Amino acid sequence: MPNVTLPDLDYVINAGGTELQNRLTRMQKNTNQNDIFVCSEYSCLTFNIAINCCCHYNWVDYAFLLLASTFKRGFVPDVATYTTLIRGLVSQHKSAEARLFFTNLIKFRQVQPNVVTFNTMINGLCKRCHTDIALWLFRFMEKCHCAPDSITYNTVIDSLCKGGLVDDALNLHSEVMEKRILPDVWTYPSIIQVLCSLKRWEEVGLLLNQMIYDMKISPDVQTFSILVDAYSKSGKLDDAKYIIQMMNERGEYPNIVTYNTLMQAYCSQGQMDGALAVLNTIKSKKIMPISYTYNILLDAYCRDLKLDIAKDLYRKMAFDGLSRTVITHNILLHGLCLLDRDTYNIIIRGCLSNKKYDEACKLVDKMVDFGFLADAITSPLLKYLLLSGEQDPNLLAMHQKFLHSGFTAL
Repeated sequence: MPNVTLPDLDYVINAGGTELQNRLTRMQKNTNQNDIFVCSEYSCLTFNIAINCCCHYNWVDYAFLLLASTFKRGFVPDVATYTTLIRGLVSQHKSAEARLFFTNLIKFRQVQPNVVTFNTMINGLCKRCHTDIALWLFRFMEKCHCAPDSITYNTVIDSLCKGGLVDDALNLHSEVMEKRILPDVWTYPSIIQVLCSLKRWEEVGLLLNQMIYDMKISPDVQTFSILVDAYSKSGKLDDAKYIIQMMNERGEYPNIVTYNTLMQAYCSQGQMDGALAVLNTIKSKKIMPISYTYNILLDAYCRDLKLDIAKDLYRKMAFDGLSRTVITHNILLHGLCLLDRDTYNIIIRGCLSNKKYDEACKLVDKMVDFGFLADAITSPLLKYLLLSGEQDPNLLAMHQKFLHSGFTAL
């Protein structure tokens, strides 16, 4: 085999694509120029490297220009060349062109596709939601005496699940088992997720047991998180806790998203002690809560009118170094504003004093909806701000709302 580690090729590849693009542009403009490298020895592998670079940079047109150059140099492209080109077309969402190119390869017998070629084409079809064509190609693959591997099955199974064809996916999964093709950790999540969404809990349990005990595959964080999310949202808290316990035992530790889901489930069932226990578990495991974690608890306590606990959590957010977002304030304000007019006016005055006019304006809208009026302090404060030269549009809008709502103090 000729030596392909050529100085000029190294220079072009290591130039980050710029030099390659410049040479390809010159080659495109000058039809008499067939070479992009200054070297005495070429091979199909040389062109494959350059074609792969073009596809990596999404220059698929240049990649096909190099394919033509390959033929001009008298080389016969191999299966790797064509597979790379198909991947380049698929990556640029040119699935129709990829299908036509692949069909012509088969039709004119230019090359015998291997499992990687078929997988590339099937993956592109599935990403464009052409599951029916991908399934046909999957069966055609077998007729070509090219055995599908676990990647092929996983891709088609995932696409069937996303299309809601869970029974077809289960049948294909059974086929995997019958043919003794070893499934992997990527085989199960999509099936488990769609079964959970359909609340087919018995089948979920059977599939999980098959995965863990029969196939000796330890679920990853994604699979466990799917289960925790599904069980939590369906109110199956004992099952969700069992999955988290299993995660810890298998060294796949839950992240903050998983704990947030469980906490939300406790709150939706009014089990606030359980939700607080989840927060304490998060902290004991040195996992940093996020603003959304506290927002879940704040919303639940405010809805339950346990405002003292909500205020305490609000203060703890600052202690934990978390930013209290607009959503956080809205949750707390909504809870506080369920009490009386005075609370509304106090908060609005705080917003006005700190020049948070946009938030104050939104609170006025809510205040009007609840049928509250501005008190003898809020109205003069707004009047003072307007007379002092403040021309913020939100202040002017607030002034109009006050007038239309009968706030004669203005």
